[in-house]
Amino acid sequence: MLSPEQIIADLDAALLASGEDVTLRRKLSSGSVDVPCRARVRGVNAQKVVGSIAVSDLSVVISPTEILADGWPGGDPPAPGAPDPRLPRINDFMVVKGRERQVKFSDPIYVGGKWVRCNLVVAG
Repeated sequence: MLSPEQIIADLDAALLASGEDVTLRRKLSSGSVDVPCRARVRGVNAQKVVGSIAVSDLSVVISPTEILADGWPGGDPPAPGAPDPRLPRINDFMVVKGRERQVKFSDPIYVGGKWVRCNLVVAG
C-alpha cells in the first residue's frame, strides 16, 4: 500500500505533467485570498449529473501541496475537532481558464489521516 506522502507525490507529478493552472479563491470581508494550484479539469460525466450538478459544471482534482505550502487562506491553525479552514469548501471560488467559477461540491480525500487530494465540482 502506498503511503500518503507517495500518493501526494504521484498526484503532484501527474498534475504537473498533464494538469493546468487554476487559482483557488476564498472571499472574505477584508478581500480575496488566492492560491495558485495545478489541477485536472474535466467536464462532469452524465452519470454524475444529479441534484444541483449540471452538465456544464466542471470536475476538478487538486492536490493539497500548494494550499498547505502557501498557508492558504491564512489565520490560525484549526482547533482540535474544528473544521480545517484550508479545505476548499462550497462558496469558495476557482479561476479556471480565466473565468471565476463557484465551488459547488468539495470532497477532501484522506489516507491514514492525512489529506491527499480534493475532488471538486465547480460551476461551469
